[in-house]
Amino acid sequence: MKSHDKKDFTINKTVIGISAVVFGIIFVLGIVKPEIFTTVLTDIVNFLCDQLGWFLNLAVIFSIGMTLYFLFSKYGKIKIGGEDAKPEFSKFTWWAISLCAGMGMGIVFWPPAEVIEYSCNPAVGGHLAAASPEALSKAFEFTYLHWTITLYGVYVAAGLVAAYVCYNMKQPYSITSTLYPLFGKKVYKYQNVIDGIVTFAIVGGVAGSFGYGLLQVSDGLHQIFNLPTGALMWIIIAVIVTIVYTLSSVTGLKKGIQWLGDNNAKLFIAMLIFVIIFGPTKFSMNLGLETTGSMFSNLFKNLTFTEPFESADKWSVWWNWLWYLDFFIFAPTTGLFLARLSKGRTIREFVTVNMVAPCLFGWLWVTIFGGIAAHAQYIGGLDLYQLIQSSGYESVMLSLFDQLPIPTISKSVMMIVILVSFITLANAVTSTISKMSVKLGPNYTQDDAPAGIQIFWGVFIGAIAVIFLLNGGLDGAKTVKMLVGYPIVILQVLVLIGFIKMFVKGEYKEKHLFKK
Repeated sequence: MKSHDKKDFTINKTVIGISAVVFGIIFVLGIVKPEIFTTVLTDIVNFLCDQLGWFLNLAVIFSIGMTLYFLFSKYGKIKIGGEDAKPEFSKFTWWAISLCAGMGMGIVFWPPAEVIEYSCNPAVGGHLAAASPEALSKAFEFTYLHWTITLYGVYVAAGLVAAYVCYNMKQPYSITSTLYPLFGKKVYKYQNVIDGIVTFAIVGGVAGSFGYGLLQVSDGLHQIFNLPTGALMWIIIAVIVTIVYTLSSVTGLKKGIQWLGDNNAKLFIAMLIFVIIFGPTKFSMNLGLETTGSMFSNLFKNLTFTEPFESADKWSVWWNWLWYLDFFIFAPTTGLFLARLSKGRTIREFVTVNMVAPCLFGWLWVTIFGGIAAHAQYIGGLDLYQLIQSSGYESVMLSLFDQLPIPTISKSVMMIVILVSFITLANAVTSTISKMSVKLGPNYTQDDAPAGIQIFWGVFIGAIAVIFLLNGGLDGAKTVKMLVGYPIVILQVLVLIGFIKMFVKGEYKEKHLFKK
């Protein structure tokens, strides 16, 4: 690893300071007045969702529509980085890193829990009886929606803009640069503030995901080895994981992240094959095929689901819009990260590898793991809904392996998948926000930010996750993410409008490719 002279870069104090100051205030207020603070934040989030929830649905539809348009339009043959650019990764490695950076550890935590929660406690606005076949079908529809087209529609739309602006238009590697097609050079006057707000949102998002991971791994250690769960165990796990993902980030994109992405994807595939062989696969595939049909039949109905009547229980807020806001919070930095992998590939390849292929994988994962959860709940006699009430959502995934052979070994392997999944996500985010946190000089020749900055962000994210968890503030962190998410949604909509406007007006660089 090359060392750098201090003249090669300067630290962007605004980008770092916004996250440090705001999270410091949140932490202090949460300690001094926790009940009042959480109540006020929740009231603000509910107000925003009541007034602007419909906007989230439209923003997601807009993102999906734009991504699909560039997949099938003539612009799909434009190459990221110019006609002479060469790919840096094999397609499998590219897909593996994209899959793991996009889904992170969420897909190993939530899908089976969502299927059970949504079917046993369906949205009031859906008018379905709890635990009915119709409620189960609707549960699969929304779980598919969350882990396929909406997730990657938002991420890939952001990534496509970032890739083109940074590598074809030669703009700086920055969130602010994605607004360049709409506002031109004047947008850079506000770069530090924009990047700082986005960095704050992504740190909150990753810290929240880290918190879920700590709970799940701690619960797994309790199930397998009967180790006590609680604060001490969370801290030990957090320290170990933070050290690993920080070191892997420091080693650079082509070493640490590439190795993690490759092996994480292989672990995903291995666990899928194991459950397909030994699980209730006939039931899962039949149920999955049937509910996939209903998902497509109700696609636009589900994408526009808002529960407008006051009698609704705000299911759409905490189980639908929460996910959409989470996707948008991660979108700017995930988009920049996906852009870094895309040089030498066409726009059509970019969308296919980063959206179509991960969506197919997400569908299969939800089908198999959601199917075994539904089988356990409604046929196998394992009351997962009661388990959620008593032990939390983190207990669901690992408990499924009690239905399969060698549960101790399979649970241990799945815990490794959970850890590697989060490490891959945190690695990608740490690498991206670290590069946003410095201004690089002309003599700085490395692809990655200085090691010291990456270590700072790696430790900071881990510390925030532990602080919220130890103070019972994980739900508060989720609320903060939702609160900060709305400005990011508006930012991303403006980014997409500017990108489309550029192509409509013919201001893109590759017009010569389409001359007859």
